[in-house]
Amino acid sequence: MPANFCLTVRFLQPYSHGRGGGGEPEWPPSPLRLFQALVAAAAGRWNERTRLDYAVPALQWLELQEPPKIVAAAGVKSDVKYRLYVPDNVADKVAKSWSAGREASIADYRTEKDVRPTHLTGEAVHYLYPVAEGDAAFDAHRNTLADAARSITHVGWGVDMVAADATVLTDEAAAALPGERWRPSDGAAGDGLRVPVEGTLKDLGDKHAAFLGRLAPDGFKPVPPLTAYRVVGYARPGDAAGREWVAFRILAADPDDPKTPAFDTPRRCREVAAWVRHATGEVCAGWPFGDTAGFVHGHDAAGKQLKGDGADDRFMYLPLPTINHALRRVESIRRVLIAAPPRCADRVEWVRLRLPGHDLCTTGGEVVGMLGSLPASDWVLGRYVGKARVWSTVTPVVLPGHDDPDHLRHRLRTNTDADTQKRLLLRLERRADQLLRKALGQAGLPAELVGPAELEWRAVGFRPGVEPARRYLLPESSNPWPAYHVRVRFPDEVRGPLAVGACRYRGFGLFAAE
Repeated sequence: MPANFCLTVRFLQPYSHGRGGGGEPEWPPSPLRLFQALVAAAAGRWNERTRLDYAVPALQWLELQEPPKIVAAAGVKSDVKYRLYVPDNVADKVAKSWSAGREASIADYRTEKDVRPTHLTGEAVHYLYPVAEGDAAFDAHRNTLADAARSITHVGWGVDMVAADATVLTDEAAAALPGERWRPSDGAAGDGLRVPVEGTLKDLGDKHAAFLGRLAPDGFKPVPPLTAYRVVGYARPGDAAGREWVAFRILAADPDDPKTPAFDTPRRCREVAAWVRHATGEVCAGWPFGDTAGFVHGHDAAGKQLKGDGADDRFMYLPLPTINHALRRVESIRRVLIAAPPRCADRVEWVRLRLPGHDLCTTGGEVVGMLGSLPASDWVLGRYVGKARVWSTVTPVVLPGHDDPDHLRHRLRTNTDADTQKRLLLRLERRADQLLRKALGQAGLPAELVGPAELEWRAVGFRPGVEPARRYLLPESSNPWPAYHVRVRFPDEVRGPLAVGACRYRGFGLFAAE
């Protein structure tokens, strides 16, 4: 019968302070974090303070296993940080001043530390490693791993106290565990969690030895970071599959020109998208991924726009309006982003390597700028590719259909009866709501996110600097369709880039995180 080796961690308080890549809150705790806690617990249980011995075979077996499934209590990351002031380890300096009769205070030696905990709606996190019935290797290490697990006291920071245990569960019992289910996910679908690999235990031992020997006669020796691990994407069943992307900065075509090109968003967005598509087509000519007509240009064999099945298998060209860091105001376009469906990292990498230094040209051949690399740490870029629950448009969403198919607006203008007007307004709102949710689904968001999402839409923007929807020059093919600015509140965080609507491949319906 299929079974799962289940390592369970129960938090003794309703919060966690663990942080992952980039210092962002990490939830659920990564399998590597659990592995490190097991190593520390094993050292304490068998009193092996300088070098592990007893539990080494069991831990080496565990680091060779495939990334586990995780069943975890829901965690809500704090939107607002709070600041601590941690005293520096300089009490000797303060005492020396006191002994010399000088005034001194340990409060003058403090380091600011911003804290953003994750608040838990439950207590338990279960890590499920599949094991085969009669697996002799597992049977040999099972009790050692269980004893080490029961000695774990902390996972995360020192204040994140836990109680842990280990057991074997059938698939049916594992399916009955309460909590959100996280599975290893290919591509950019989910959060990246660190997992141990072969050699992680040795690397931890070397790091510990370096820590013990950091104060050497010839001076201080920094402790090297842990490197023996890999990052695996984890996602829940209802999580949106994040797109692969690459971003560029628009530079002056003349390297000696100090002025950075900037393009008015309402009137030039569609043109910038066309320029980038043309440049991408040039660098992708002859690439090893098949014909470029569909994926690069969005055309079928007859040269018409892709529709139906396979219409989403293509690049998106998204001019990025600048969001002023201080004023949070939307300004001109100085960056562009090219996005692709999940699991198309090879095509994105092709573009990443070849587009920097390529000119942007108008249909008449005028060079209007040059593309340059843009680091992933760029603050403005982060507003478009980060994670958030609340998003709002910087360019209007073009609805995938008319919101007044029965000429409701004309009837609304000509009918003066209050009750009739109320019914017509409700029909208009219902139709627009249906079309917006349809557009969100077409953009790849699962029903679990689209259904409970809270939508607001209107003709004017939700951000300073965003102009009314009617002022944007839309692609000619979309002129008959209505357009709105939209704000959406999802039940959970969604990762960008997020572009929605009939013109989402040409820069419209682009959302930024609030």
